[in-house]
Amino acid sequence: MLPLNQLQAQEDSSATFSKLSPALQVGIQDSYESCVWADQEKRTVRVLIQTFSPVSSSLLTAITSASGKVVRKFTSINAVLVELPKSSVLSIAARSDVERMTADHLAQKSSSHVEAATGADVVRHYSSLTKTFSGPDGSGIGIAVLDSGIMSGHNEFGNAYGTSRIVAATDTVSGNTNLADYERKLGLLSLVGGVLNLVTGLLGLGSSSSSSVNADLYGHGSHVAGAAAGRSLGNSTSRGFDGMAPNANLIDVRVLDNLGFGQTSDVLAGIDWVIANKDTYKIKVMNLSLGGASSETYVTDPLCRAARRAVAAGITVVAAAGNFGSTPEGLERYGSITAPGNDPTVITVGAVNTHQTDARFDETITYFSSRGPTRGYALNSNGVKQYDNLLKPDIVAPGNRIVAAESYQGWLVSNYPQLHRTGSGSSAFMELSGTSVASPVVAGAAALLLQKNPSLTPPLIKAILQYTAQQLPNANICQQGAGLLNVEGAVRLAGALRRDVASAVTAKTIKVGDPLLLSLTPMPDQFSDINGQRVKWGGYIFAGGSHILAGAELFKRYQAIYNPALVWVRHCVTLNGARVTNAQLITSGVINADAIAGNDSIFVKGVTISDGLTLGQGITMSEGITMSEGITMSEGITMSEGITMSEGITMSEGITMSEGITMSEGITMSEGITMSESVARGEP
Repeated sequence: MLPLNQLQAQEDSSATFSKLSPALQVGIQDSYESCVWADQEKRTVRVLIQTFSPVSSSLLTAITSASGKVVRKFTSINAVLVELPKSSVLSIAARSDVERMTADHLAQKSSSHVEAATGADVVRHYSSLTKTFSGPDGSGIGIAVLDSGIMSGHNEFGNAYGTSRIVAATDTVSGNTNLADYERKLGLLSLVGGVLNLVTGLLGLGSSSSSSVNADLYGHGSHVAGAAAGRSLGNSTSRGFDGMAPNANLIDVRVLDNLGFGQTSDVLAGIDWVIANKDTYKIKVMNLSLGGASSETYVTDPLCRAARRAVAAGITVVAAAGNFGSTPEGLERYGSITAPGNDPTVITVGAVNTHQTDARFDETITYFSSRGPTRGYALNSNGVKQYDNLLKPDIVAPGNRIVAAESYQGWLVSNYPQLHRTGSGSSAFMELSGTSVASPVVAGAAALLLQKNPSLTPPLIKAILQYTAQQLPNANICQQGAGLLNVEGAVRLAGALRRDVASAVTAKTIKVGDPLLLSLTPMPDQFSDINGQRVKWGGYIFAGGSHILAGAELFKRYQAIYNPALVWVRHCVTLNGARVTNAQLITSGVINADAIAGNDSIFVKGVTISDGLTLGQGITMSEGITMSEGITMSEGITMSEGITMSEGITMSEGITMSEGITMSEGITMSEGITMSESVARGEP
């Protein structure tokens, strides 16, 4: 036991440190990103010192003696602005007349909720003078949004000069006469619906690849685009509703019609268009806030195949997990991931409820967010179902009551006016909930990583997002995936990696085990400071469909799984579709964390894995990877055999649920689905 005087000294030190604002606590200990209040060269900080009474001469003398400089005195409050060496901050804070010391932050528009809740506002700052961001904002990255269209005239989609960031648009659904006939048979093409379709035709909003020609008469696509890349600077709200990548370019690929319907073929055509035009419009990210209720194995599911092709072409594909995490009776439902989110190459996103706070430790998995594992299946020679059972989702992000762009007179807000939040016309905003809102949040985050390091491959982006994710206390890995999106950590890790990965993979000049970190760059500290809270990274990733890998070696050395053309699921490895044998996938030194799951199998809590790694659990591989089936399912768990979605409108009219209004997601009429009464619609 420590002597009383030492215990007292520890308490005094803690009390002194607590006088500092959270940002200042971090700033005096660590290398801080360049910002207005910290000078890295001089190793000084500009701080506001608040005192219990008017600033005394003895305090001013102490500041000068500590090599500090008084910048400004104040009369409205008992405070003084000073520039201090970092090494002197604690000695000044220890004075009895000092009440609080705060970093002299830039006075600017507050971050949007999704920016603050995900840590995006930690990596960038906005200057109202130059109307530009310092730090990653998505500049130069194209995000393709496959949805119901984007309202091109909305202020959310302009740049600092008012020029539209929707650089291209196409429509693959308007010519779908089969879909129109189906809607007519269901009685869904009312006079209003018919008029909307007629207006679309008269305005020439059909198939086109010219810039900014799509409308969004349903209203889902504009909201999704806003969550990914909205830029609400200068609007009438004090907080703003910026998306994750507010300076990224948007590519509008309309695959859902004016009533939110589409077919698999419409989406496939949209994916084809994206791949064909990726170089022209610098498309690096594709968001699919929709899903097919296919029970088919990912190996042959058409949406999954198209998604894998896009990933192999170098496009990071982000998809909603689905809104089927709960049965109609309110019971939790596992095995409810939709296509193409059930594909191993896709970044599949579940939704958390932030409870409308920016804090990082009160998020919970929404009841509607689809749970893993994937339940697509193939029949073996004996007619027995062989389930995929892949670990999904990959990650979770804010997806409850998110405010983003509202399309003018869109079907959603017209029929559910309670969704409207603020503004009107080209400055209107609405609130939606669902994994399709969480998905564009991650798509925008991917754009930030690519701006920070353009050489990242899609699977490397997924690994970075998973490794840096925060663990939710009570969530298992089939609920939270690898954890909650942490933009600060992901951007920092991306910045530590070499800048030629993608080109070296294409040229076949990089091999397993080659250095992945930049020369002389250490592995970053595995925690993030967000909103005054220290967030520990989870430190693990999903690989091979059913394996959990961990350890810094994953990013110190190049791993074969970072090749976007390689697909590894259990014992099967393919490269550009061809079977590969006797190939090293993972280097020695990587940790096999499968064993930490123990008997809990896929229902192990993420925090159990992360804490186990901290305690040295898991197996450090000495000869690269030779693994078994990996994580397995516990016996006796009843899973959904794929999702059987009812057709048509599945949102009860007039009901506002506790976690926001949610509609069943996705596209419709995938082959092999048993339809009930009516087709699914684009989810919010």
